[in-house]
Amino acid sequence: MNIAGIRYERFSPKDERAAKEVLSQDADAGEDILRVLAEEPDLFVVSYIGDKLVGLAQVNEPVSQSYLTVFVAPEDRRQGIGSAMVRYAEAKLRAGGTQIVRSSFRAGHSSSLAFARKLGYEPYFSSAFMQRTGAPFPLEELPVRGYKDEDYLVCQSLYAAAFHEMRVRVGCFPDSVIAQPSEQERQTWKENAANRFVYEFNGEIVAYGHIPGNEIGSVSVRTDVQGRGIGKTFVKYLCNEIIRRGNSSVDLWCVVGNHARNLYDSLGFTEKHVAQFMRKTL
Repeated sequence: MNIAGIRYERFSPKDERAAKEVLSQDADAGEDILRVLAEEPDLFVVSYIGDKLVGLAQVNEPVSQSYLTVFVAPEDRRQGIGSAMVRYAEAKLRAGGTQIVRSSFRAGHSSSLAFARKLGYEPYFSSAFMQRTGAPFPLEELPVRGYKDEDYLVCQSLYAAAFHEMRVRVGCFPDSVIAQPSEQERQTWKENAANRFVYEFNGEIVAYGHIPGNEIGSVSVRTDVQGRGIGKTFVKYLCNEIIRRGNSSVDLWCVVGNHARNLYDSLGFTEKHVAQFMRKTL
């Protein structure tokens, strides 16, 4: 196969059938990419050699720290296609201002680890993919409401501080800093306000949560009110909201070593697999 003839295109509906066929050939890696493809198809680039779709790449927006992962059809691996796709995507990200690229694969895949290391990626952290099925939680009325644009500065500060504190506790993030607010992020949150919620206590916002699709993307509780059951109750609320929207399962990611794992276990979430995250400085 002549990899010099690789052609890259933004993913479009015409690619869907071929993409699903290729992804079905590797159940583990394919399942992970299919999940994202269903929610955010605009993130994907497909690669063709002639009329054959040989791979897909998830290439997030080129911000200072972005995300990239590639998938090559099993029968077309070990021919340099994956390396070529990574170089193509990295060039796009670098041109957009990205300085650090993250990638991931299921832990235990030695070939994926060797491939990533060969391209200059180093181990970063691990995260467990967890899932809960079943009935909604019985809950009384809660002081939870939808997110509004005027909530941004309070919620961003709460979210940024909570995740920085978690990263410090876990110990895999030596360069962690508290993320600062930005107008770009504020606009993104505003456009996606229907999937964001706040929890109020004594008239103040003390917790913030985000649910992309059937996933709990984040839950942050203000430090001084932790230990009062607010986080657990808020997670139950978000689970119920995801079920109310017609989903049969609730997904989330929990960094290995995060104390929140105990909470998720207690609520009936089960670990499906662990992902190894890697990163590279461009």
